[in-house]
Amino acid sequence: MITIITAVLGLSAGWCIGHRSARIVFIPISGSSAQDDAAFIAEQRARFDQIVAGFDLPDQNDPPRSAA
Repeated sequence: MITIITAVLGLSAGWCIGHRSARIVFIPISGSSAQDDAAFIAEQRARFDQIVAGFDLPDQNDPPRSAA
């Protein structure tokens, strides 16, 4: 009797393990699309600021210089 109980418990455990490993389990490994977009825009803005930092641009609040 103990042999049958052991066999049934062993087969049921194997059945559970087999079915759990055979299923496709969705595990998200990244953020949402809004988070991805925000990170992309922040990266692009940082690259743009780095490129523009080398230019000598006049301040927006300075009055224009006269040509004379």
